[in-house]
Amino acid sequence: MTKYLLTGLLYLLSMQGVLAQDATTGTTVDKSLIDAITDKPAVEAVVRQPREMLYVTDELRLSLYPQANDKSRALEYLSSGDRLGILEVKGPYALVIAPSGRQGWVKRGFLLTKATSKLLLREEKKKNEDLLQEIEKLANSKVVIDQYERDMDKLTKNLELAEAAQGKADKKITELEQAARDKAELDAAIKVAMESKSTLPVQALIDTATAYWQFLIPISVLLLLLGSLIAKLMMDARIKRRFHGLKLW
Repeated sequence: MTKYLLTGLLYLLSMQGVLAQDATTGTTVDKSLIDAITDKPAVEAVVRQPREMLYVTDELRLSLYPQANDKSRALEYLSSGDRLGILEVKGPYALVIAPSGRQGWVKRGFLLTKATSKLLLREEKKKNEDLLQEIEKLANSKVVIDQYERDMDKLTKNLELAEAAQGKADKKITELEQAARDKAELDAAIKVAMESKSTLPVQALIDTATAYWQFLIPISVLLLLLGSLIAKLMMDARIKRRFHGLKLW
């Protein structure tokens, strides 16, 4: 394969007119190019393909100096994405206020007017995480609200049942109170009737005796005498039957 590659390269060089004369073949070639091409490691470097592609990191630790030079010891180290307030510019350095509030000098070549893509990506990821947390909170809130609504429906239904039971109880209480009043009235009527029944004959007899006492006394005496006479006759008749008609007195 190397032979074919060399032949092709020689042909291209001959077509471009940058060749020198070879003593054996009579071909005009550039000796330096022939030496480079016949170098096997160089040829392999030309034909090898990379295994993967990587990017240079944008992570940076920027030194904050007390003076506008890098001779002094750094006050602190700033990270990529830190926002700095520019106070003064002096050559390749700028006097800034760090996020910590400390003032110092940094190299202006490492400062950008816009945030880096990595910082923007980090901020977007943070926003997405916050949004996901908010969505999760809303989802949890919806679950809580749904449970609350179910509990409220259950409580409402129980309240309706309790109100219906209370209505039935109130109606029953009213009926019992009416029945108690009716019974009290009936008991009072019965009591009055019994009192009237027990006192009426006695009072009637007293009233009758008071009105007709002048007639009742002779009649009572007459009835008493008549009863005595009837009793005597009956006794005489019984004695006669017992002693065969003999009169003992």
